[in-house]
Amino acid sequence: MIRDLRRSHYQQLTLSLLGAATVGWFFGRPWEFLALSSIGYLIWISYQQHRLIAWLISGARKTPPEAVGLWGVIFDHLYRVQRDHRKQVSNYREVVQRMRSSTEALADGIMLLDANGNIQWWNSAARDLLRLRKEDSGQLLINLLREPRFIKFYHKNLHREPITLENPARLNCHIQVMMTIFGKGERLLVLRDVSRLQQLEMMRQDFVANASHELKTPLTVFKGHLENILSFADNLSPAVTKALHSMSNQTQRMNNLVNDLLMLTRLDAATSSTEGQAIDVAQMLAHIQTDALELSGEKQHLIAIDCKTPCQLLGSPGEIRSALNNLVFNAVNYSPAGSNIEICWKKTSKGAILSVADHGRGIEQHHIPRLTERFYRVDPGRSSAVGGTGLGLAIVKHALQHHDARLDISSQRHRGSVFSCIFPEERLIDPSADQADVDVIEEKSALLANRTENGNPSAPFDDAHCANKESHSQGGQGST
Repeated sequence: MIRDLRRSHYQQLTLSLLGAATVGWFFGRPWEFLALSSIGYLIWISYQQHRLIAWLISGARKTPPEAVGLWGVIFDHLYRVQRDHRKQVSNYREVVQRMRSSTEALADGIMLLDANGNIQWWNSAARDLLRLRKEDSGQLLINLLREPRFIKFYHKNLHREPITLENPARLNCHIQVMMTIFGKGERLLVLRDVSRLQQLEMMRQDFVANASHELKTPLTVFKGHLENILSFADNLSPAVTKALHSMSNQTQRMNNLVNDLLMLTRLDAATSSTEGQAIDVAQMLAHIQTDALELSGEKQHLIAIDCKTPCQLLGSPGEIRSALNNLVFNAVNYSPAGSNIEICWKKTSKGAILSVADHGRGIEQHHIPRLTERFYRVDPGRSSAVGGTGLGLAIVKHALQHHDARLDISSQRHRGSVFSCIFPEERLIDPSADQADVDVIEEKSALLANRTENGNPSAPFDDAHCANKESHSQGGQGST
């Protein structure tokens, strides 16, 4: 803390001038002595200012000059400020050095980008993954990673999931990129080599696809022979007939499982929907309603459709139909007889929502995050009794991801379930659009057909459910 010497300094200055005037009075020239004293004081001040300016011009690297009085206090204060500043700089350098040392020890690559996307810094792991050189510092990252999927991922404001890309610097290698935006638009990237994981995933997909295809033919033959034998059930004993019916049911269940595995294999093989066909949602829901009523049979479920928008969807009719079939058929299978099932198609400010609500038993909250996992069952016994394969919601999830959409599941025990398919605005088509909008729709279709998405859901929407479902919102079926 600086000492306040102004009062004592002014007192000394006043006494000095009075002393000079007194001496001058003895010689009969008081004003001349007073003027000489003032000029000497000004020369002293100029000299101290000269020393201060010279010290600042030199970069203030050395210790400040020594002085007495008020100027000594100023120089002492500057010395303490300089000392504290150097200490802070030293501490900051140590912190930065520790951070760099720790990031250098990471197996994952780390990159820092400025607000313009220029590369500012990387660690050794990132250098090895992308084979970066000194010349790459200050370059735009999107000039090094030019894949369209990454460019779209880069320009997102929110990055919920990482993206997996082919490594442009290494053949047959893949990297996973996670991105965080901080500060004033700066970006922190974490790069990870997932080549081995990609190879294992490809091996798994190939195994499932090959096994499913190999099982399909013998199951079809077995099922055909069982149907032929059961056509002569009148000539068979009741015990044999019962056994044959049990074999036929299990064969059908196995056939459904194989079909679901084949569907998932096809969805895995493609990262996004390459079809840009307009889907009449209202018409599709009417066909699904008919099939659901047939499935309900004696349970006599009341299945209602509420289309609040004429908008159509842009995508693959087969994938969307498969996803909606799974949701509606699940509602039929896991809802009490005679209960209501509502299907709502609604436009929101950020897209559209297609929800399926039932009044079933609901599901506990801790099960919801795992419902879209393959073969996950909340109640295995009940799921097997209705012929579920455990793959339905996994198919729904993958099909929606191919359309930049996501599945929202909410539930209340003993009140029901709501499954909401949330679609982005770019997937919607207004059938009432005039001819001026037709070119825009065709351009949107072409872009979706040629684009390869990263499989991440789109950003969340505020409207998660239809307004008329609030009284019984939420829950997932016990299984798929």
